[in-house]
Amino acid sequence: MSPLFSIVIPTYNRADTMMDTLASCWKQTCTDFEVILVDDGSTDNTRAVAESVEHKAFRYIYQDNAGPAAARNTGLDAAKGRYIAYLDSDDVWLPDHLTHAKAALDTTDNHGSAPDFLYTQIIVDRGVDRYWIKPATAMQTNESIFDYLYVRGGFIQTSTMIVATQYRETVRWDETVTFGDNDQYAIDLWKAGAIPRMLDTPQTLYADAISADALSQLPVFSGNTEKHTNFLNWMEAQRSLMSEQAWHGFTGHFKSVALARTAPMDSVKLVWRSHRAGVIGLPGVARQLLQNFAPRLYRRVVDQYVRFRGKPMASLNL
Repeated sequence: MSPLFSIVIPTYNRADTMMDTLASCWKQTCTDFEVILVDDGSTDNTRAVAESVEHKAFRYIYQDNAGPAAARNTGLDAAKGRYIAYLDSDDVWLPDHLTHAKAALDTTDNHGSAPDFLYTQIIVDRGVDRYWIKPATAMQTNESIFDYLYVRGGFIQTSTMIVATQYRETVRWDETVTFGDNDQYAIDLWKAGAIPRMLDTPQTLYADAISADALSQLPVFSGNTEKHTNFLNWMEAQRSLMSEQAWHGFTGHFKSVALARTAPMDSVKLVWRSHRAGVIGLPGVARQLLQNFAPRLYRRVVDQYVRFRGKPMASLNL
């Protein structure tokens, strides 16, 4: 019989972290799943580590290097489950993640429909032994996903997404988008009619320690690269679907970063326009400008803040 969940894990040169990721799968209290590890052309010992795994639910697929989106699409095509549960190879799940998801999928709404797109809050791990949880609030049923992400500061992180397999023919990971790929996929799902529903407890430990190979930190290390600008260009094509506030929120938080090195005054203008549109307050303007023009200093400041204001894992009451 087909499993309920197909866990799709793309990896590239993460032999040192992926066993912890896999271990979090084997510890799930819901065991109705398969695991598909897609090796995107790793040059370390990922293959040897993967081939040492002995688990009946495990499959290893190797492909030439084509990027994380292509690796997820490969896993998506290979999946046999009713739902795809995405997990990055440097993140881990808490043991009840799939159990909470199964309970939500067994619950129908007033129209008799089960959810087809779940996500959770994340526990952010910046490597300082203190943690915080985001996003603060869930997306509302009739809310635009653009307003949720770019006005209210929502976040739908890749390792929290669980999506009905029925969408795989119509919604794919855009293989030209690297930075911002989680937003691209969530937005395209929403456009296809899948409404994101946030589970009521955080279940994913998200690795956000400073790292030159973390795609989420491309602006810190690489600035205005093609991997970054491809997402900006993709978002330009969505502008007609966005409210003015959402557009200013996006450009103030994302596009301004890309312009900081090459067109600093334009970067400042975008942040200020976002403030005038009511999306970023004055303290937020200061934070965004620090992030834009001194990203490494910004990381250090935030890390210090989390050291003093974050919570120990044991106090999160998970």
